[in-house]
Amino acid sequence: MRTRQLLDAAFVELLHRRAYGNIRVNDITRKAGVGRATFYAHYSSKDDLLRSQFDRIVAPMLAIKPQDACLLDVSVFLSHIQSSPKIYRALLGAQDAGEAPRILRDCFAERVKQALGARDGSSPTVGASVAMERAIVTRAVASSLLAVIEAWAESNMSKPLQEVQAIFSKLVGGGLTALKAPDSNRL
Repeated sequence: MRTRQLLDAAFVELLHRRAYGNIRVNDITRKAGVGRATFYAHYSSKDDLLRSQFDRIVAPMLAIKPQDACLLDVSVFLSHIQSSPKIYRALLGAQDAGEAPRILRDCFAERVKQALGARDGSSPTVGASVAMERAIVTRAVASSLLAVIEAWAESNMSKPLQEVQAIFSKLVGGGLTALKAPDSNRL
């Protein structure tokens, strides 16, 4: 546990100073004061470390609201972005963000899948057509969240986070409502 905390802290500290794509495992281990073998005993890669940070820190900030048309309340997450803008610029806004935007979109998509499951009591056995629709919806919502965050960060977070949440809700909620036909409970 202590080693993971050292690695996590070193990673976050590096994100305050460099873009994700410019951080190497050697940088993290040096900063944490541990060897490469120790890093790989805990994480398979730098990307795995990012996913772990997302699961522990960010995912709980994306509140699942199954009764809401939007499915997710991202207000707490937006507040976190405001309090740590350098980290999010290192992950999303920098030219050297590397794989971070794709990894974050995939992590957002996983949270959206959880939200869809909470809303619909998702069955593991669905037809191919329904599975494809869920995959499209999942990617669309995750990509929309990523786009909203990137645009907000690029504007130096000029809009209040409540307005950004409202934009996200309109963008995503309207699409999900339109997609879910009244005679169908497929999504």
